[in-house]
Amino acid sequence: MNRRSLLVAAGAVGVTAAVGGAAAAIAADDPEAGRPPRPMLTWELVGGFVPAGWTMLRAPKLVAYDDGVLIADAARRLRIGQGELRSLRNHATTVLRDPANGRRRPGAPIIADVPSTVFTARTNGRKFSLSFEGLEETRRDHVYPTPAYALLDHLAQLRDRVNRGGSPWRPDAVRLIANLIDAAQPTSAPVPAWPAGVPVPQFRKDSYVVQLDLRDRAARAVIRAMPHPDQAQWPVFRLPDNRRVQVNWRYLLPHE
Repeated sequence: MNRRSLLVAAGAVGVTAAVGGAAAAIAADDPEAGRPPRPMLTWELVGGFVPAGWTMLRAPKLVAYDDGVLIADAARRLRIGQGELRSLRNHATTVLRDPANGRRRPGAPIIADVPSTVFTARTNGRKFSLSFEGLEETRRDHVYPTPAYALLDHLAQLRDRVNRGGSPWRPDAVRLIANLIDAAQPTSAPVPAWPAGVPVPQFRKDSYVVQLDLRDRAARAVIRAMPHPDQAQWPVFRLPDNRRVQVNWRYLLPHE
């Protein structure tokens, strides 16, 4: 990432666009025709000190849907039974409906620049959500009440199970992030032209990061141009106006 982009708050800038077919294109597990499945539970990381575009690209660590499908890191999927799903819902709502479970222990140490863990559960038309700053990083110090860490363990075990035994999640739908490079920054290798078939990102004045949610042909063009997304190394392309951008992508989730 270039230095100027590192100083841009990733969530504060950017343009979102949905291009291509309807969301139903990635709703293969939709129990109601024409409607994507609803997330029953999400485990996300937000904030923290990260380069521009990182938070826009970051996928939830785990999403559980009403039909029993679990998707980890927007990369692998696994279906669990309704009994296990009910147990997960009950555990999550029991923890998240009590605000005391999200309160830090008085005098607990604070770790700078760490992301916050956000758990959100939906049941019977109601939503319960709690945010924990540095939940995983502060575990040794018992900063939060025990139920918060118990829920973290439950979801971590499920995420590990999905990543070990699940099947790849590969819809024709991606989230592309483009990060404008400072014109003065040198490059050591030839920069390829912007990939054919991928919509060209449009940067607003004084913005350096653009998010594009692409589906169908446009999504497949992204996957062909960058078949193996790498969180550490973002490929560089040259736009039609000769500006250069660093780009990366991930697969979209059914509800996105």
